[in-house]
Parts: sequence; structure tokens; C-alpha cells
Amino acid sequence: MPDMKDESQNSKLTNPPDPNYWRSFEELYQNKEVLDARHHEFKDGVTDGFDPSGMSVVSRRKFLALLGASAALAGTACTDYRDKGEIVPYNEKPEEIILGRPNFYASTCSSCANSCGILIKTREGRPIKVDGNPDHPVSKGKTCAKGQASILNLYDPERLNEPLRKRNNILNNTNWKSVDDDIIAALSLAGSKEIAIVTNTITSPTELKVFDDFKKKYPSAKIYSYELFNEQTRNFAWKKSYGTSSFPLIKWNDAEIIVTLEADILGTEGNHVETARLFSEGRDVVKKKFNRLYAVESNLSLTGVNSDYRLRLKPEAQFEFVMSLLNELSNKDVSGTTVNTSGYSLNSFIGKFNLDKTKVDNLVSDLLSKRGKAIVYAGNRLPENVHLAVNLINEVLGNKNLYKTDSQSITLSPLSDSKEFENLVANLNNNRVAAVIHYDCNPVYHLPPDLGYAESLNNAGVVVTLSERQSETAFTSIYVLPINHNFESWGDAKTRTGSISLQQPVIAPLHNTRQKEAILLTWVEGKSDAYDENIYHNYLKKNWESSVYPFTTAKLDFKKFWNGSLHDGIANLRETAQAIPSLNLSSIDGEAKQADSFTLILKENYFIGDGRFSHNGWLQELPHPVSKITWDNYAAISEKTAKSLNVKDNDVIEIEIQGRKLELPVFMQAGNADDTITIELGYGRNFSGTVANGVGFNANVLMSKKGGISNWIYSGVSANKTGKKYKLASTQEHHAFDDELTKDIHKKRHIIQGGTVQQYLSNPSFIKDSHHPEMESVYKQHDYTGVKWGMSIDLNKCIGCSQCVAACNVENNVPVIGKDQVLVSREMQWMRIDRYYSGTADEPEVSLQPMLCQHCDQAPCENVCPVVATTHSPDGLNQMVYNRCVGTRYCSNNCPYKVRRFNFFNFRDHFRNGYQENSIFALLHNPEVTVRSRGVMEKCTFCIQRISDARSEAIRENRELRGTDVVTACQEACPTNAIQFGDINDAEAEFHKYRNHELGYYVMEELNVKPNVTYIAKLRNIHSEDA
Repeated sequence: MPDMKDESQNSKLTNPPDPNYWRSFEELYQNKEVLDARHHEFKDGVTDGFDPSGMSVVSRRKFLALLGASAALAGTACTDYRDKGEIVPYNEKPEEIILGRPNFYASTCSSCANSCGILIKTREGRPIKVDGNPDHPVSKGKTCAKGQASILNLYDPERLNEPLRKRNNILNNTNWKSVDDDIIAALSLAGSKEIAIVTNTITSPTELKVFDDFKKKYPSAKIYSYELFNEQTRNFAWKKSYGTSSFPLIKWNDAEIIVTLEADILGTEGNHVETARLFSEGRDVVKKKFNRLYAVESNLSLTGVNSDYRLRLKPEAQFEFVMSLLNELSNKDVSGTTVNTSGYSLNSFIGKFNLDKTKVDNLVSDLLSKRGKAIVYAGNRLPENVHLAVNLINEVLGNKNLYKTDSQSITLSPLSDSKEFENLVANLNNNRVAAVIHYDCNPVYHLPPDLGYAESLNNAGVVVTLSERQSETAFTSIYVLPINHNFESWGDAKTRTGSISLQQPVIAPLHNTRQKEAILLTWVEGKSDAYDENIYHNYLKKNWESSVYPFTTAKLDFKKFWNGSLHDGIANLRETAQAIPSLNLSSIDGEAKQADSFTLILKENYFIGDGRFSHNGWLQELPHPVSKITWDNYAAISEKTAKSLNVKDNDVIEIEIQGRKLELPVFMQAGNADDTITIELGYGRNFSGTVANGVGFNANVLMSKKGGISNWIYSGVSANKTGKKYKLASTQEHHAFDDELTKDIHKKRHIIQGGTVQQYLSNPSFIKDSHHPEMESVYKQHDYTGVKWGMSIDLNKCIGCSQCVAACNVENNVPVIGKDQVLVSREMQWMRIDRYYSGTADEPEVSLQPMLCQHCDQAPCENVCPVVATTHSPDGLNQMVYNRCVGTRYCSNNCPYKVRRFNFFNFRDHFRNGYQENSIFALLHNPEVTVRSRGVMEKCTFCIQRISDARSEAIRENRELRGTDVVTACQEACPTNAIQFGDINDAEAEFHKYRNHELGYYVMEELNVKPNVTYIAKLRNIHSEDA
């Protein structure tokens, strides 16, 4: 557990001043430290205690002499590397490899159960980048931050590279033959004793067949599958309502009104990459199409951030809210309500929970006026009765036509329920289990502690864990077997009707690892020498020939079909989705609840998930989309709750539920419901390696096998201040704009611009009318006759998911720096997502803005560099010449957007005592981008390496370079297509529509630096009377 400082102090909050735009409670309350910090370019500690008074007096003549010397020495400033490396050519060049040119391979991402289609970019045989497969029918060329950063897991130096066997409570290296012989012998002697295989969600049909073959060989084998976060409750409720087992997919792009109840559809629930794309199609300023989103939730989520209306509501009140809505609809002569709702009143509910009556009335009005075009959606964490009530409300409003009928989700094997795991533990404790095989999962960490699973493993005959790296479960095992990474493996995945995707290896195994399915197949054969490196490849191919090929639409022989499927990464099947039957629901059990104590909500983290990615430094360092905290989890509470507990940010509280306790720091989250405590899981790992160990707090210990209101929501919670302190690393105050110059600067400086849909429709030029008038310049204007690069970012489509930031990190070799450096404002990410609040702490309105180098035509950074390390290119790029940079940081001081990053250390050597200097990390780097060292300034380059590649391609094809030839890494990753990039001078391009849109504006336009990033002002689709 991280260290905490015991520091009791009074932390009462004073009353806030009149709010405008603010980023944190410190800024809202005019905290003296924050106000003082605005007068300094760098936070305390950033400049290494530099003391100007210690410098000798330098005359003007000597200063100029030194300046000239620094320019002369700039060319040799970066030549002192410890290892310049060697260039080793191929002895025999593979036919498909062209030196210096990338190859792309279609595959399937296994980072989560969504199994999105991906394209893996390789250079000279090594994977360096992951993007979405545009041919995949679900992901449509996009992937999430976990998928982007999964390339780091492949080159993790702490991956297991040899089989391990425990002797004298110590895991030691062994060999595969010895392991296979021992385990096959144990399995053969199992007899009637159970062989338990514990796994996560099964999405591979061929993998499922392997399990079936395993059970045929060993009849006592049983599969237990689980997910820490799952959709079981929703699916159970759907089956009770309609008789089918799978909740249908939703046509989010056709919904004009969307109401989410404790559901983060844009952040963590379902296939959020697909949902974000479909949702953004309903917010198109070019087509003048605008949906309306209502979010009813307890904790400010990514979905709540993007909502037009938001209601704070504790999760235990959601059932009463939906039943009150149903009663209100029945009072308005909406027929079809088969459930008695007479005991519920919407007006009484509004008063009981102090909700905004105007917002609720608007919600009811919209549901009625948009019948058939509205959808109400309950979150995974809510109990079954809420889902039943939501199914009913969608039925009576005629919203079933928003359910997809051409495709539906597929569940290959249902998840095991808590009763099954309790039976497994009982069998273990009664010595009725011969072997437990943990199949690439970590139940010791994930399952509720009071289940007693970890302790029961002591009674198993043999405990085996198949894993890429050490884990809590591996620590309890007798055998730990290293398995291939996704990019070293064959496989397939089926999550939807109508298609099945393929997974192929793009690199030979880096270590002495094996494909996990191949390990089981070896045991099925019953002898260790049955293993062959192609055993699963052949098995997969044979299964596709017998079970997939006959059901496809292909009119080719199997060999051509197989090769075509490998090329495309997907195969289409002749399948149809089931029709949605009639509702069969006569009653819903439940009652109105209002807890007097605190309510605990356990959530999935946006980037490290349930902890599977806690060892990934890129994901640990991505700022939380809402709180902007990195490297930690925390207890998110409201301002009122903080006052009742007499705590403020970084104070540590103790949370207790029926004897289960946890200490962790507090973070006051604007918009949080009072008397609720929200904690994200996935942290507090103890056996996950250098990056993850000791990071955050393990809130899984608060879970119970019996659950609470649901498995993730608990009432009857107590919380108390401990007097300890724990510093959270947040980027929300970093790279701040100096807002002392003018009052209400965020509006007046055009940092954040926006309005309402009604305002735009009545006066489309209202943003243009507020622009600063054209200013004269002392600089001679350059005439860009050829291509001139520019970017547009549509704030209506941007949801703040940070996929662009993750993609930029991977593309541009951005290092991980660690929490200690984030605390002193030294993060190195070239992009950031600025988050601004307006309104009050209880009812904040949130504005998001991706911020990167603006590539200004009159860039203030260029004319202050004493060694001309930052220059302007003929095609409009603000460029950095790393070999010239001597680290004066004048450019960073003079940048009004605070987007430049300085290497105070060689961070690859500094982080975790040289963790990133491991030789295997050299394989990770994109060879098209320079790896920067200490003393060098860096920033966004508009992916100049991709521009250079496109220019070379145009020369080879003997044609002019086009703006559409280049897609930046951030643009390629953005799931909502909020980012457009291209040639400013090309009037025919799609980019031109956004560059010159009437809602377009430039940040701090009055500085006359002439930025080349256009922002499309955010429009909120609220009722005219609320504007």
C-alpha cells in the first residue's frame, strides 16, 4: 500500500465566490497557493531549485559572446549517447519486407471482451503501432486506449519467459517437458475429483472447442468463467421481460433523446468505442443534426460530462425514479403500462431528492414528444428491478425500433454466477478438486475476499496458472506457465451475429512462451512431446474449415477463403438476428429506498480496467478523463460530503462495510451526489511488477460475495477521517493559462466558446460575430502556395476519452515519467484534454478541449530561441530541431498554449531506476520518430513522419501531395471523428468544411499568433427556456 502521511489539520471549506469557469475546487475557492502559482511559469520543483542570485555578473558583451558560442555548439549538443547501436542487415531479406516501409496485418484485439478488429503496423518484423481495422463491421477502424497501449505489454521486460515451479514456497525456473509430464500425470489421476478451469469471458469459438475437447479427455473438468464488470444483470432482466437471453444492440445514431441511468455508455460500458462513434453521428454541425442526452447518475462520468442535462441521484433511488416516470407517463394517457405504479409520484420524488423540476419536466416532455426516437438505458451496476422497469418504459413509449434487428450480441458461454464459485470453494475445502487451472485470469485478486477463494487453493491437488506475467493468482500457484502475447498468437473471436474475426501472430514469441490453447491441447493429447508450435494454428484452421467456412458468404475454395480472411481480419457469415418478441412482464419487485448512511459505488477504471492493465505505464499516466488524476485511485465525494467529514483533497478516510475496511485519499469531485463515495477498482496490486506494485489502493477488499444493492453498490457504509495525508498527482492545475490579465478570461480569450443549438439555428454566425478583428502584424506574411497543414477539432464530437492522447504517446515514443514527476508538472504527453467547469460545484457544466501545439504562423516560440532550434517550415509546420536545442526553455516560456514539453531527465533511465532502458524496449520505439534525451524540448509535430511518408509516396506516383494523403495518429484513433487534418488551401476537401465553419474559432485569437488549429464551438441541446 502506498505511504500515507499522518497530518491532522482543519480542512473546512469556506463559501465559494461567484463561479464562472474553473478547473478544480482550489481554483473555485481562490486558493492562495493556486493564485500564487499563476504568476510563475513553472511549478515549484520544476526548475530544480535554480538560484539566479548565485550567478556571476555578466556584461552585455560577454552575454553576446556566450550566445554565439551556444549557437556554435548546438550541433554537437546531442552526440554523447551511451550506446549509438549497430545496424545489422538481413542475411536474406524476406520477400514481403521493403526496408524502411511498414507492413500492416489485420488481427483482433484481446484487451477486453469486445474483441475489436485491429491493424498492427510492423517495421522490419516488429510490431510498433496498433490501430483499428476499417474493414471491421463493429470497430470501423477505431480502437480504445487499452488497445493502443497494448503494444507496450508485448515488450514488457517483466513478462514471464520460462515456466516456473514452486518448491519450498519459492517459484523457480523449470522446463516445459517437466511441467507437462507432471500436470498430465496429475490430470490423469484425477478420477472423480473435479478439474476446475477458471477463465474470463470466452469470445473465441475455437477456444471453446478446445475446452470441449479437454472435457472429453478429462470428464470431471468444469469451466468457471467470470468478469469483474459484466452485463449479466441486464441480460437476466431482458430474459425475464422478453424470454431471450441477450440484451439487443441499440441504434444510438438514430436516437434523438437518450436517457442514461447510472450508465457510462461513452466511457466503460459495452463496446464504448462503437457507442461513441454512433453517438457522435447524432451531433453533426455540418448536417445540423443534434441529439439530446440526459444523464442521471451519482458520480460525474464521461457520459455525464457530455450530457445536455444532468441530474445528481444516488443509485438506490434509481428504481423509484423509473417507477415514478412510469406513473407520470400513465397519468398522461400512455397506454401499455402493465405494472402497477400507483404508489409512486414524480412530483413527490422531485421534492424528496431535491431535483431540478424543470429538468425532470423537460425529460418527461421529450420522452413523450419523441416517442419511438428516444431510449432509456440503465447501467450495468444497477440492480435487476431497475432494468426491468427500464425495459417496460421503452416498451410503452414505442422505443423498440431503436433496437438493432440486423445484428445482435453473442454469448458463447455464460458467465458463472456467485453460487457456482461458492460451490467450487466448498469442493476445494473438502478436498474434492484434483486440479485448478487459471486460464489467463486473476481470480485471487478479482473475487470478493469473503469468498475465501485464495485460502481454499491450499487444498487443491495441483494449482496451475497460465499467464503473461506475475500476478496475485500466480503467487498462490504451484506451476506458473508463461503464455504468448496476443500479437504472438493465433485465434478468433465472435461477439456479434453475421461475422467472425481472426487473430494472427505478427512476431515470433520473444521468450520461451507458448500459446495458451496449445498448452491445453498438449494435455489433451496426454503426452508432453505432442506439443508443436503449430498445434493450435492447425487446430484453428481445421475448425474454420469445418465450422466456419460452410456458413460464410464466400464462393471460393477454402485456401483462398482462409487467406482472404487473414488479409481482411474478418469473415462474413450467413446469420440473422433473432426478432424481438413481445413483452411479458406483469410485476416488478422493489420498493422506494433512501439510505441514511453513505453509499459506496465501485466502478471500472477508464484505462487500466479491472487491473489487467495496471502494469502498463502509458495507461497509468493517462490523466483520468474527469478528475485528471494519474497513478492512483481515490474516494470521490461531493463538496457537502467533504464538509460533513471535515476533509479536503488528499485527506485519508477509512471506509467500512460490515467489518471490511480500507483507507484511501479523498478527492472532491464536482457533480458528485451527496453521501455517495465512488472508488475505481484495478489498483492496489502487490504481485504485478515494477510499474503496478504499490500503485493505488485495492478496493476489491470492500466487495462481498453476497453483494449489496448490487455487486458494485453497497449501502450502510461508514466513513471517518484518519488524520493522514496522501498526495494525489493531478494534472488539472498544470500548464495553466494566466487568467490574471483579464476578468472571465476563458470566455474573453476564446479559450472556450460555445452556445446552444437554438442560438445557432437562429443566428448561425454568433460565434463569428464575437471574433477578434483582424490585426496588423510586424511580420511579413508568407504566401503558402503549396500544401499548408492545419487541423480542426469539433468540440461537439469530442467526448474527452483520451484515445488521441494514447495514440500520440505510442506513435511518438513518449516516455513514462512516473508519479513523482507528474507531481512537479513534468508530464511529457504532447496532447492533453483540458477540462473546465462552469456553474456550481453541485451542478457543474463541463467543457472539454484537446490542446496541442497550434503550429502558429507567427509562433512566439520561434523568435526567442537563441539557437534557432524551433523554426517554421514552408508547409506551415512549427518544427523542432532536436540536435540544435540547448534547453534554454525560452520557447516554453513564450508559448501561450503551454504545449511544449522539456526533458528534465532522460526519463527512460530516471523512471523506476532505468526500467525503460531495458534492451527489449528498443523494439517498441517507432523508428520514424527520434527518441529524445535529456535537455531537449519537444512537442506535437502534426505527425511530420507521416507527412514525409505521404510526400515520398506522391513523388513515387508522380503527382502532387494532397491533404487527404495524411492521417495523424490522433485523428486515426479518435472514435468520434472529432479531429480533421488536411490542406488549408484545398477548398474541395472535407477538412475545409470544418476549417471554415461558422462555428469555428481560434484559441486566444487576439494574440495574433495565427494558430492553425480550428476549434468548432460546443453547442448544448437544451430547451430554449433554459438557455
